[in-house]
Amino acid sequence: MAKNVPRSKFTELRGLDRISQITHEMNCLFRVISQDDVGIDGEIEVVTPKPEGSGFQTSGGIIKVQAKSGASYVKKDNEHSFSTAVRFDDLKYWNTCTFPVVFIVYHPKDDALYFKEVKAYIQATENVWQPPLEIVFDKSKDEFTANAKDSICDHAAVSPPRLSFEEKEQLFSNLLAVSQLPKTLTFAKTRRTSDRRIRDEIEGYIPPFCIHEKLLYTLSDLRNERNVLRNFCDVKNIWDLPTSDWFEDTEMRGHFVFLINSLFGTHCHRLGLAYSREYRRTYFPRMTKCDTDKKIERTWTSPRTRRSDIRTVVQRYEYGSYVFWRHHATEFSFVQFGNKWFLQVSPKYFFTKDGRTPCDPAIVGPYTTRLKALEHNPQVMNHVLFWADTLADGRHRIEIKLFGETLIVIEKEPAKAISPFAIPFDPATFEEAPSSAQLMLFGLDESEEVTDEL
Repeated sequence: MAKNVPRSKFTELRGLDRISQITHEMNCLFRVISQDDVGIDGEIEVVTPKPEGSGFQTSGGIIKVQAKSGASYVKKDNEHSFSTAVRFDDLKYWNTCTFPVVFIVYHPKDDALYFKEVKAYIQATENVWQPPLEIVFDKSKDEFTANAKDSICDHAAVSPPRLSFEEKEQLFSNLLAVSQLPKTLTFAKTRRTSDRRIRDEIEGYIPPFCIHEKLLYTLSDLRNERNVLRNFCDVKNIWDLPTSDWFEDTEMRGHFVFLINSLFGTHCHRLGLAYSREYRRTYFPRMTKCDTDKKIERTWTSPRTRRSDIRTVVQRYEYGSYVFWRHHATEFSFVQFGNKWFLQVSPKYFFTKDGRTPCDPAIVGPYTTRLKALEHNPQVMNHVLFWADTLADGRHRIEIKLFGETLIVIEKEPAKAISPFAIPFDPATFEEAPSSAQLMLFGLDESEEVTDEL
């Protein structure tokens, strides 16, 4: 006589197959317990890379698994969390086990597995023994994927090696490569010794310029009769100078960085960004003074993924009687590595009382510290990509112009490198082996090194 096989059995087996697949992606072992099931469906044995990098080894760390699959185990479901009902005797049994127990639920609608280590959950949850008996999953923190191996190792009391030499990792920097710089300057003699006095006498836009040893240098063409700087020069004798001639001299390189910073600042201003000289930060200002405006959003497209998203760049906050505005901000600086130039992007925040007046650092400092502590490499990387997209203003590259002529071109995607090692199970691992085992930093030769940062 044939035996009846309920539909739920196949759902259960598919859930166990999924757990097995993910466990193997962790380079760990999964075993199904098929006999005498009293609340345990299987076990995970933690496997770690050998310290010398040749293969793997067992660690002695074992975690038992209780698995549930199907919509009937998903209750109180929303965007951020859901719960699964459990029985009192099961919860008590898992809590008294001498080994850690991971409770894993397959969520069909999300097509994802979520997990909780039961003992740790019981210790951290108030009134856990009071009805309704349930385990609550946080969808942003509890998804069971290969990236959860660190958590599995922690529960199994196993410390895996910090680095894996069997994988390589693609490292993204906060440096945007400068592919074009101004090739020449024009200069002429001047009787003026102060940049400030010249600026005070000119109304309207002033092209980037500097004065050095009674010579006025500028990125604009002094031969153009409409150039306002001609009024302060001996225009009978105007010369050209290759900008590369300044790169080897520290003082003159400083003047050059000042000139391209001035041009870059004009570009940022044209994009509607503000700048705080006191805090050296470029930031998104509050665009209106209407009290009903609580935040400003901006649509952007990631240079890496080509996907669009909406980001809040300015937002109003209230804490009791204290009101302040939080602005996305950054510190830009041009840096030189060997003979290559980059725009360095250092994401930050800027806080104001009303959208422009800076807040007292003593008040917002602790809040900033807590905020930055929540941000890790992926969040910081997105900040860098966001600023690159902002500067490009819809173009494929960042183009900075003077009187309609493109003088500076900066790439949108950050410079990257391939390291001969990786953090195990980090999502940035690189599968294609580089041509050399050594770290090739942004295409620089071994002889090249950081020469300046201004």
